[in-house]
Amino acid sequence: MTNQKNKILEWHKGRIAWFKSKTGISDYGLLWYTFIKGVIIGVVIMLLTGCGTIPAAIGTSASTYETYKTVTFVKGGTDLALAANDKKTTDDFMLSKITGYDCEVRRVLKEGIQAICKELKILPIQKPGLDNKEE
Repeated sequence: MTNQKNKILEWHKGRIAWFKSKTGISDYGLLWYTFIKGVIIGVVIMLLTGCGTIPAAIGTSASTYETYKTVTFVKGGTDLALAANDKKTTDDFMLSKITGYDCEVRRVLKEGIQAICKELKILPIQKPGLDNKEE
């Protein structure tokens, strides 16, 4: 049992090191990230445990809840259309903006979790009308 526990701990330490290297985040930043992630997960669990909790958390009127549902459906439809056309979803776009890497969550299905975020390949700007070999 202890050997299995050590394997899990070493795997988890490897995932943390990978995340830190991909995002360039410090240990202090990682602590804030995990705190905020925990708060978000707690709020999601709270919202999923009761029918009346969502309107109480985001507003007391029925129109607020209807607006929330509309935004959720529109975002889901937009993400579905983008994914169907092999483009980045809104989540991929936000993750790319936050990390500064080219991120696509669906890469995990083909290449594993390490392939979610890749370095951006920035090509040099070519000047029009010049043979770029002379530069």
